[in-house]
Amino acid sequence: MSEWHTILLRSEAPDDLLLSALPENWQEYGRWLLNQADIPKSYRNHPFTDAQALDAAKVDISAALGISLGQLIRLLQINRLLRSRAPAAENWQFGQVQTPIGEMLAVFGTRGLCLLEFADRKMLPTELRTLFATQKNYGLTTATAEQLAPLQQQLDEYFAGQRQQFTLALEMIGTDFQQSVWQVLQNIPYGETRSYKAQAEQLGRPSAVRAVANANGQNKISIIIPCHRVIGADGRLTGYGGGLPRKQYLLTLEQQDKRAS
Repeated sequence: MSEWHTILLRSEAPDDLLLSALPENWQEYGRWLLNQADIPKSYRNHPFTDAQALDAAKVDISAALGISLGQLIRLLQINRLLRSRAPAAENWQFGQVQTPIGEMLAVFGTRGLCLLEFADRKMLPTELRTLFATQKNYGLTTATAEQLAPLQQQLDEYFAGQRQQFTLALEMIGTDFQQSVWQVLQNIPYGETRSYKAQAEQLGRPSAVRAVANANGQNKISIIIPCHRVIGADGRLTGYGGGLPRKQYLLTLEQQDKRAS
C-alpha cells in the first residue's frame, strides 16, 4: 500500500504536499481536484481535453505517486469526508491502524467501533457517506493513540496467531435484519467457514440467501465481524470488500493456527 494512503488519511492539509509531488504539467489538474467539494465520478466531467490527455494523466500520476488516479481520487474523497464535520458536544473519532495486509481506517461511535475497513477499499467513500448520513448529530475528531491502542493490540495479537476472539465494544449501525446477519457472522467459530445458505438457515430465513449475502457485503467492521468466513456453497471464495487475496490470507491464517493448536 502506498505511503499516500497514510498521508491523505492522516493529514488535515495535504494540498501543498500533494501538489509538490505531482508532475509540473499536472499540478493545475491537482489544484482542480483539491478544489472540488465532491469530485465527479465520470472523467468526462474532469478538465481533460481528450482521451489521450486522460491516459497521459493516469500514467504520469501513477508513476509519480505510486497509486492510480482512481485511488488518488478515492483518498481525496475520504480525506474530505473525514474533515467535513467540526467537533461538537458529542464526537465520533477516526484513526488508522496497521496490519500485515494493509492499513485500515477505524471510526469509533459513542458506544464502540462502528467501522474498520482497508484504506484502499473502493467502496470506502460510499460506506463513510452512508454511515455519516445516519448519524448527523455528532462531530468528528481524530482518535488519540490511547483510543487506538486496544484495537491495534488486538489486531496484532490476531495476526500473530495469539487471539481468536475480539473483546472490543462494537456499535453496529444498520437495519435490524443486517444486524441479525452480522450477529450470526460473529458466531462462526475461528478457523471455520460457513456458506451463505447455512447462514440464512441459522437465521431461520432459508430462502433469504441473496439478502444475507447483501447484508454481509454491508458489514463495515472487517475482520472483527468475520464476513471473510463465509464462502460459496461449492467451497469457492466469493466476494470480499477487501479483495479475495486478503480473504484467502485471513482464512489461511486462522486455519493454520487452529491446526497448530
